[in-house]
Amino acid sequence: MNTRPTVLVAGAGIGGLTAALAARRQGFPVTVFERRTSLRVETSGTGVTIWSNATTALSALGLRDRILRAGVPIRESRLVTERDVPVLHTPVQRYTAPGSTPGVTIARGALARVLTDACEDAGVRIRFSADITRHRVDGDRVTVRLDDGTEVRGGVLVGADGLRSRTAARLLGDTEPVYTGVTTYRGVSDTDCGVPPGTVHLFQGRHGVNGGAWHIGNGQVTWTVGHPAPPGGQDVPGRRRARILELVEGFQGPPQCLVRHTPEDRLLRTDLYYSNWYDKWGEGPVTLLGDAAHAVTTVLGQGACQAVEDAVVLGDELGAAPHDPVGALRSYEEARRERVRSVRETIFRVASAPRVDNRLLRPLFLRLTRYFATRNQEAMWRGLQQPPHLRATPAPDAVVQP
Repeated sequence: MNTRPTVLVAGAGIGGLTAALAARRQGFPVTVFERRTSLRVETSGTGVTIWSNATTALSALGLRDRILRAGVPIRESRLVTERDVPVLHTPVQRYTAPGSTPGVTIARGALARVLTDACEDAGVRIRFSADITRHRVDGDRVTVRLDDGTEVRGGVLVGADGLRSRTAARLLGDTEPVYTGVTTYRGVSDTDCGVPPGTVHLFQGRHGVNGGAWHIGNGQVTWTVGHPAPPGGQDVPGRRRARILELVEGFQGPPQCLVRHTPEDRLLRTDLYYSNWYDKWGEGPVTLLGDAAHAVTTVLGQGACQAVEDAVVLGDELGAAPHDPVGALRSYEEARRERVRSVRETIFRVASAPRVDNRLLRPLFLRLTRYFATRNQEAMWRGLQQPPHLRATPAPDAVVQP
Protein backbone atom coordinates (compact mmCIF):
# COMPACT_ATOMS: atom_id res chain seq x y z
CA MET A 1 0.00 0.00 0.00
CA ASN A 2 1.32 3.44 -0.94
CA THR A 3 1.44 5.56 2.23
CA ARG A 4 2.90 8.57 0.48
CA PRO A 5 0.38 11.37 -0.20
CA THR A 6 -0.50 12.43 -3.72
CA VAL A 7 1.41 15.42 -5.07
CA LEU A 8 -0.71 17.79 -7.17
CA VAL A 9 1.19 20.10 -9.52
CA ALA A 10 -0.34 23.23 -11.06
CA GLY A 11 1.36 23.82 -14.41
CA ALA A 12 3.16 21.64 -16.95
CA GLY A 13 5.96 24.02 -17.74
CA ILE A 14 9.64 23.21 -17.23
CA GLY A 15 9.46 23.59 -13.46
CA GLY A 16 6.16 21.75 -13.02
CA LEU A 17 7.16 18.73 -15.11
CA THR A 18 10.54 18.50 -13.41
CA ALA A 19 8.90 18.65 -9.98
CA ALA A 20 6.44 15.96 -11.00
CA LEU A 21 9.23 13.66 -12.16
CA ALA A 22 11.34 14.34 -9.06
CA ALA A 23 8.46 13.55 -6.71
CA ARG A 24 7.43 10.45 -8.69
CA ARG A 25 10.96 9.05 -8.55
CA GLN A 26 10.69 9.30 -4.77
CA GLY A 27 7.62 7.04 -4.86
CA PHE A 28 4.89 9.69 -4.62
CA PRO A 29 1.79 9.45 -6.80
CA VAL A 30 1.68 12.64 -8.91
CA THR A 31 -0.93 14.40 -11.02
CA VAL A 32 -0.12 17.48 -13.10
CA PHE A 33 -2.84 19.92 -14.16
CA GLU A 34 -2.19 22.08 -17.22
CA ARG A 35 -4.68 24.54 -18.68
CA ARG A 36 -3.15 24.33 -22.19
CA THR A 37 -3.30 21.41 -24.61
CA SER A 38 -0.23 19.19 -24.97
CA LEU A 39 0.40 20.50 -28.49
CA ARG A 40 0.61 24.10 -27.29
CA VAL A 41 2.93 23.12 -24.44
CA GLU A 42 5.33 21.52 -26.90
CA THR A 43 5.31 24.22 -29.54
CA SER A 44 5.14 27.41 -27.47
CA GLY A 45 8.24 29.59 -27.25
CA THR A 46 11.52 29.33 -29.13
CA GLY A 47 14.69 28.18 -27.37
CA VAL A 48 16.29 28.36 -23.93
CA THR A 49 19.72 28.07 -22.34
CA ILE A 50 19.87 25.40 -19.65
CA TRP A 51 23.16 25.99 -17.86
CA SER A 52 25.20 23.31 -16.15
CA ASN A 53 23.63 23.88 -12.72
CA ALA A 54 20.26 22.82 -14.16
CA THR A 55 21.41 20.07 -16.55
CA THR A 56 23.28 18.50 -13.63
CA ALA A 57 20.10 18.63 -11.56
CA LEU A 58 18.17 17.01 -14.42
CA SER A 59 20.88 14.37 -14.70
CA ALA A 60 20.15 13.39 -11.10
CA LEU A 61 16.68 12.41 -12.38
CA GLY A 62 18.14 10.17 -15.08
CA LEU A 63 17.80 12.65 -17.96
CA ARG A 64 21.44 13.30 -18.82
CA ASP A 65 21.56 11.40 -22.10
CA ARG A 66 18.15 12.63 -23.25
CA ILE A 67 19.04 16.27 -22.59
CA LEU A 68 22.41 16.05 -24.34
CA ARG A 69 20.80 14.37 -27.36
CA ALA A 70 18.00 16.93 -27.60
CA GLY A 71 20.17 20.01 -27.07
CA VAL A 72 23.50 21.46 -28.15
CA PRO A 73 26.23 21.45 -25.45
CA ILE A 74 27.49 24.92 -24.56
CA ARG A 75 31.23 25.64 -24.71
CA GLU A 76 31.34 29.41 -24.45
CA SER A 77 29.52 32.69 -24.59
CA ARG A 78 30.66 35.77 -26.41
CA LEU A 79 29.50 39.38 -26.39
CA VAL A 80 30.01 41.66 -29.40
CA THR A 81 29.04 45.20 -30.32
CA GLU A 82 26.66 46.19 -33.11
CA ARG A 83 29.73 46.30 -35.35
CA ASP A 84 30.49 42.66 -34.42
CA VAL A 85 33.56 43.76 -32.44
CA PRO A 86 34.33 41.32 -29.58
CA VAL A 87 33.80 42.72 -26.08
CA LEU A 88 33.84 39.66 -23.85
CA HIS A 89 34.57 35.95 -24.27
CA THR A 90 33.63 33.53 -21.49
CA PRO A 91 34.61 29.83 -21.62
CA VAL A 92 31.60 28.88 -19.49
CA GLN A 93 32.19 25.12 -19.72
CA ARG A 94 35.49 25.60 -17.85
CA TYR A 95 33.56 27.23 -15.03
CA THR A 96 31.39 24.24 -14.14
CA ALA A 97 31.52 22.04 -11.06
CA PRO A 98 33.63 18.84 -11.21
CA GLY A 99 31.60 15.90 -12.56
CA SER A 100 28.74 18.13 -13.70
CA THR A 101 26.77 17.86 -16.93
CA PRO A 102 27.48 20.47 -19.64
CA GLY A 103 24.89 23.15 -20.16
CA VAL A 104 22.85 23.02 -23.37
CA THR A 105 20.97 25.31 -25.68
CA ILE A 106 17.71 23.63 -26.58
CA ALA A 107 14.34 24.23 -28.22
CA ARG A 108 11.72 24.80 -25.55
CA GLY A 109 9.46 22.29 -27.26
CA ALA A 110 12.22 19.66 -27.29
CA LEU A 111 12.83 20.15 -23.58
CA ALA A 112 9.08 19.91 -22.91
CA ARG A 113 8.94 16.62 -24.82
CA VAL A 114 11.91 15.19 -22.89
CA LEU A 115 10.23 16.05 -19.60
CA THR A 116 6.76 14.94 -20.69
CA ASP A 117 8.04 11.59 -21.96
CA ALA A 118 10.04 11.01 -18.76
CA CYS A 119 7.01 11.81 -16.62
CA GLU A 120 4.78 9.46 -18.58
CA ASP A 121 7.43 6.71 -18.43
CA ALA A 122 7.56 7.13 -14.63
CA GLY A 123 3.79 6.95 -14.23
CA VAL A 124 3.00 10.64 -13.70
CA ARG A 125 -0.54 11.53 -14.71
CA ILE A 126 -0.67 14.72 -16.83
CA ARG A 127 -4.11 16.23 -17.32
CA PHE A 128 -4.16 18.80 -20.11
CA SER A 129 -6.98 21.30 -20.60
CA ALA A 130 -7.44 21.19 -16.83
CA ASP A 131 -7.36 24.60 -15.15
CA ILE A 132 -7.16 24.86 -11.35
CA THR A 133 -9.46 27.73 -10.41
CA ARG A 134 -9.05 27.54 -6.63
CA HIS A 135 -7.76 25.42 -3.79
CA ARG A 136 -8.62 24.96 -0.14
CA VAL A 137 -6.63 23.51 2.72
CA ASP A 138 -8.16 21.13 5.25
CA GLY A 139 -5.55 20.46 7.92
CA ASP A 140 -2.64 18.75 6.21
CA ARG A 141 -4.58 18.03 3.02
CA VAL A 142 -5.39 20.20 0.03
CA THR A 143 -8.25 20.08 -2.47
CA VAL A 144 -8.14 21.74 -5.90
CA ARG A 145 -11.17 22.71 -7.92
CA LEU A 146 -10.95 22.55 -11.71
CA ASP A 147 -12.70 24.74 -14.25
CA ASP A 148 -15.13 21.93 -15.07
CA GLY A 149 -16.30 21.87 -11.44
CA THR A 150 -14.58 18.65 -10.40
CA GLU A 151 -12.43 18.48 -7.29
CA VAL A 152 -9.24 16.52 -6.63
CA ARG A 153 -7.70 15.95 -3.21
CA GLY A 154 -4.06 15.46 -2.41
CA GLY A 155 -1.40 15.81 0.24
CA VAL A 156 0.70 18.50 -1.48
CA LEU A 157 -0.02 21.27 -3.99
CA VAL A 158 2.93 22.66 -5.94
CA GLY A 159 2.22 25.98 -7.63
CA ALA A 160 4.34 25.91 -10.79
CA ASP A 161 1.90 28.01 -12.78
CA GLY A 162 4.19 30.82 -13.86
CA LEU A 163 4.61 34.55 -13.47
CA ARG A 164 0.91 35.28 -13.00
CA SER A 165 0.37 32.29 -10.77
CA ARG A 166 -3.12 31.83 -9.42
CA THR A 167 -1.69 29.63 -6.70
CA ALA A 168 0.64 32.45 -5.61
CA ALA A 169 -2.18 35.01 -5.72
CA ARG A 170 -4.35 32.87 -3.45
CA LEU A 171 -1.42 32.28 -1.12
CA LEU A 172 0.17 35.74 -1.03
CA GLY A 173 -2.48 38.18 -2.23
CA ASP A 174 -1.31 40.89 -4.63
CA THR A 175 1.52 39.46 -6.74
CA GLU A 176 1.31 41.81 -9.71
CA PRO A 177 4.52 41.47 -11.75
CA VAL A 178 6.87 44.38 -12.45
CA TYR A 179 7.54 45.51 -16.02
CA THR A 180 11.25 45.67 -16.89
CA GLY A 181 10.75 48.43 -19.45
CA VAL A 182 11.88 46.07 -22.22
CA THR A 183 9.96 44.27 -24.93
CA THR A 184 11.63 41.45 -26.81
CA TYR A 185 11.24 39.88 -30.21
CA ARG A 186 12.09 36.20 -30.68
CA GLY A 187 12.29 33.78 -33.55
CA VAL A 188 13.85 30.61 -34.95
CA SER A 189 15.98 30.83 -38.08
CA ASP A 190 16.61 27.90 -40.41
CA THR A 191 20.02 29.40 -41.26
CA ASP A 192 22.80 29.78 -38.69
CA CYS A 193 24.09 33.07 -40.19
CA GLY A 194 27.56 32.41 -38.81
CA VAL A 195 26.60 31.61 -35.21
CA PRO A 196 28.84 28.66 -34.28
CA PRO A 197 27.35 25.64 -32.47
CA GLY A 198 28.19 25.56 -28.78
CA THR A 199 28.34 29.35 -28.51
CA VAL A 200 25.82 31.65 -26.85
CA HIS A 201 26.28 34.65 -29.14
CA LEU A 202 25.26 37.94 -27.46
CA PHE A 203 25.19 41.33 -29.14
CA GLN A 204 24.79 44.77 -27.63
CA GLY A 205 24.04 47.95 -29.52
CA ARG A 206 23.29 51.55 -28.78
CA HIS A 207 20.02 52.93 -27.37
CA GLY A 208 19.30 49.78 -25.39
CA VAL A 209 19.00 47.39 -28.35
CA ASN A 210 20.56 44.03 -27.52
CA GLY A 211 19.98 40.34 -27.93
CA GLY A 212 21.42 36.90 -28.46
CA ALA A 213 21.39 33.79 -30.61
CA TRP A 214 22.24 30.11 -30.14
CA HIS A 215 21.78 26.75 -31.83
CA ILE A 216 18.87 24.55 -30.72
CA GLY A 217 19.52 21.49 -32.89
CA ASN A 218 18.45 20.35 -36.36
CA GLY A 219 20.38 23.22 -37.91
CA GLN A 220 18.13 25.85 -36.34
CA VAL A 221 19.18 28.94 -34.41
CA THR A 222 16.92 30.78 -31.99
CA TRP A 223 17.44 34.50 -31.46
CA THR A 224 16.11 37.38 -29.43
CA VAL A 225 16.21 41.17 -29.86
CA GLY A 226 15.12 43.40 -27.00
CA HIS A 227 14.68 47.17 -26.69
CA PRO A 228 13.09 49.70 -24.31
CA ALA A 229 9.38 50.20 -24.97
CA PRO A 230 6.12 50.83 -23.10
CA PRO A 231 4.19 47.68 -22.16
CA GLY A 232 1.32 46.43 -24.28
CA GLY A 233 2.65 47.63 -27.63
CA GLN A 234 1.37 46.07 -30.84
CA ASP A 235 2.88 45.67 -34.31
CA VAL A 236 1.12 46.34 -37.59
CA PRO A 237 -0.03 42.94 -38.91
CA GLY A 238 2.50 41.53 -41.35
CA ARG A 239 5.07 44.20 -40.46
CA ARG A 240 6.74 42.61 -37.44
CA ARG A 241 9.84 41.53 -39.36
CA ALA A 242 10.18 45.05 -40.79
CA ARG A 243 10.03 46.50 -37.26
CA ILE A 244 12.75 44.14 -36.00
CA LEU A 245 14.96 44.94 -38.98
CA GLU A 246 14.61 48.62 -38.09
CA LEU A 247 15.91 47.85 -34.59
CA VAL A 248 18.96 45.96 -35.87
CA GLU A 249 19.66 48.30 -38.77
CA GLY A 250 23.39 48.94 -38.81
CA PHE A 251 24.21 45.75 -36.89
CA GLN A 252 26.94 43.71 -38.51
CA GLY A 253 27.27 39.95 -38.13
CA PRO A 254 24.33 37.59 -37.52
CA PRO A 255 21.38 39.74 -36.31
CA GLN A 256 19.96 40.98 -39.64
CA CYS A 257 20.58 37.64 -41.33
CA LEU A 258 18.78 35.73 -38.59
CA VAL A 259 15.73 37.98 -38.76
CA ARG A 260 15.56 37.75 -42.56
CA HIS A 261 15.69 33.94 -42.43
CA THR A 262 12.85 33.62 -39.92
CA PRO A 263 9.32 33.21 -41.32
CA GLU A 264 6.86 35.90 -40.24
CA ASP A 265 4.70 33.34 -38.43
CA ARG A 266 7.64 32.40 -36.17
CA LEU A 267 8.16 35.94 -34.90
CA LEU A 268 7.02 36.49 -31.33
CA ARG A 269 6.79 39.66 -29.26
CA THR A 270 6.85 39.55 -25.47
CA ASP A 271 6.97 42.24 -22.80
CA LEU A 272 9.42 41.20 -20.07
CA TYR A 273 8.36 41.18 -16.42
CA TYR A 274 9.78 40.01 -13.12
CA SER A 275 8.25 39.54 -9.69
CA ASN A 276 8.88 41.31 -6.43
CA TRP A 277 10.76 39.32 -3.82
CA TYR A 278 8.66 37.29 -1.39
CA ASP A 279 10.17 35.57 1.62
CA LYS A 280 7.06 33.43 1.92
CA TRP A 281 6.76 30.71 -0.70
CA GLY A 282 4.29 28.40 0.95
CA GLU A 283 1.90 27.58 3.74
CA GLY A 284 0.69 24.24 5.05
CA PRO A 285 0.60 21.65 2.23
CA VAL A 286 1.05 24.31 -0.49
CA THR A 287 4.29 25.64 -1.96
CA LEU A 288 5.51 27.57 -4.99
CA LEU A 289 8.42 27.12 -7.38
CA GLY A 290 9.99 28.78 -10.39
CA ASP A 291 8.40 31.96 -11.74
CA ALA A 292 5.41 31.54 -9.45
CA ALA A 293 7.76 32.16 -6.50
CA HIS A 294 10.59 34.30 -7.87
CA ALA A 295 10.42 35.35 -11.53
CA VAL A 296 13.54 37.16 -12.74
CA THR A 297 14.55 38.90 -15.95
CA THR A 298 16.02 36.98 -18.88
CA VAL A 299 19.52 38.37 -18.25
CA LEU A 300 21.96 35.44 -17.79
CA GLY A 301 19.25 32.93 -18.73
CA GLN A 302 18.69 31.56 -15.22
CA GLY A 303 14.87 31.67 -15.00
CA ALA A 304 14.22 28.15 -16.22
CA CYS A 305 17.39 26.91 -14.53
CA GLN A 306 16.25 28.09 -11.12
CA ALA A 307 12.86 26.44 -11.68
CA VAL A 308 14.67 23.15 -12.40
CA GLU A 309 16.80 23.53 -9.28
CA ASP A 310 13.67 24.26 -7.22
CA ALA A 311 11.92 21.19 -8.58
CA VAL A 312 14.75 18.74 -7.98
CA VAL A 313 15.39 20.03 -4.46
CA LEU A 314 11.65 19.83 -3.71
CA GLY A 315 11.58 16.19 -4.77
CA ASP A 316 14.71 15.55 -2.73
CA GLU A 317 13.19 17.04 0.42
CA LEU A 318 9.99 15.05 -0.06
CA GLY A 319 12.12 11.92 -0.36
CA ALA A 320 13.96 12.78 2.85
CA ALA A 321 10.69 13.11 4.81
CA PRO A 322 8.06 11.08 2.92
CA HIS A 323 5.70 10.91 5.90
CA ASP A 324 5.97 14.62 6.74
CA PRO A 325 5.26 16.37 3.44
CA VAL A 326 4.40 19.70 5.07
CA GLY A 327 7.74 19.70 6.87
CA ALA A 328 9.43 18.74 3.60
CA LEU A 329 7.91 21.78 1.86
CA ARG A 330 9.27 24.13 4.52
CA SER A 331 12.68 22.45 4.27
CA TYR A 332 12.64 22.91 0.50
CA GLU A 333 11.79 26.60 0.82
CA GLU A 334 14.54 27.12 3.38
CA ALA A 335 17.06 25.25 1.26
CA ARG A 336 16.30 27.31 -1.83
CA ARG A 337 15.69 30.82 -0.53
CA GLU A 338 19.27 32.06 -0.19
CA ARG A 339 20.42 30.40 -3.40
CA VAL A 340 17.66 32.07 -5.40
CA ARG A 341 18.26 35.40 -3.68
CA SER A 342 21.96 35.23 -4.59
CA VAL A 343 21.26 34.40 -8.25
CA ARG A 344 18.65 37.14 -8.40
CA GLU A 345 21.10 39.71 -7.03
CA THR A 346 23.67 38.70 -9.65
CA ILE A 347 21.09 39.03 -12.42
CA PHE A 348 19.97 42.48 -11.35
CA ARG A 349 23.55 43.64 -10.88
CA VAL A 350 24.41 42.64 -14.46
CA ALA A 351 21.14 44.06 -15.80
CA SER A 352 21.74 47.41 -14.13
CA ALA A 353 25.30 47.81 -15.45
CA PRO A 354 25.70 51.25 -17.08
CA ARG A 355 25.52 51.70 -20.84
CA VAL A 356 27.14 54.43 -22.92
CA ASP A 357 25.64 55.44 -26.29
CA ASN A 358 27.95 58.33 -27.13
CA ARG A 359 30.01 57.30 -30.17
CA LEU A 360 33.15 59.06 -28.90
CA LEU A 361 33.06 57.68 -25.37
CA ARG A 362 31.79 54.21 -26.19
CA PRO A 363 35.12 52.62 -27.26
CA LEU A 364 36.74 53.62 -23.95
CA PHE A 365 33.70 52.41 -22.03
CA LEU A 366 33.80 49.03 -23.80
CA ARG A 367 37.49 48.61 -22.99
CA LEU A 368 36.79 49.31 -19.33
CA THR A 369 33.83 46.91 -19.44
CA ARG A 370 36.04 44.19 -20.91
CA TYR A 371 38.71 44.74 -18.25
CA PHE A 372 36.46 44.67 -15.20
CA ALA A 373 34.12 41.96 -16.51
CA THR A 374 36.99 39.62 -17.35
CA ARG A 375 38.25 39.86 -13.77
CA ASN A 376 34.88 38.79 -12.37
CA GLN A 377 33.59 36.32 -14.95
CA GLU A 378 35.03 33.12 -13.52
CA ALA A 379 33.74 33.69 -9.99
CA MET A 380 30.31 34.74 -11.25
CA TRP A 381 29.86 31.77 -13.60
CA ARG A 382 31.20 29.23 -11.11
CA GLY A 383 28.63 30.52 -8.64
CA LEU A 384 25.77 30.48 -11.14
CA GLN A 385 26.61 26.97 -12.36
CA GLN A 386 26.93 25.36 -8.94
CA PRO A 387 24.40 22.49 -8.92
CA PRO A 388 22.14 21.95 -5.90
CA HIS A 389 23.19 19.66 -3.07
CA LEU A 390 20.89 16.63 -2.85
CA ARG A 391 20.66 14.27 0.11
CA ALA A 392 17.87 11.78 -0.65
CA THR A 393 17.62 11.53 -4.44
CA PRO A 394 18.10 7.95 -5.69
CA ALA A 395 20.68 7.06 -8.31
CA PRO A 396 19.55 7.97 -11.85
CA ASP A 397 18.76 4.34 -12.68
CA ALA A 398 16.77 3.72 -9.49
CA VAL A 399 13.29 4.65 -8.34
CA VAL A 400 12.13 4.59 -4.72
CA GLN A 401 9.41 2.02 -4.20
CA PRO A 402 6.41 3.19 -2.15
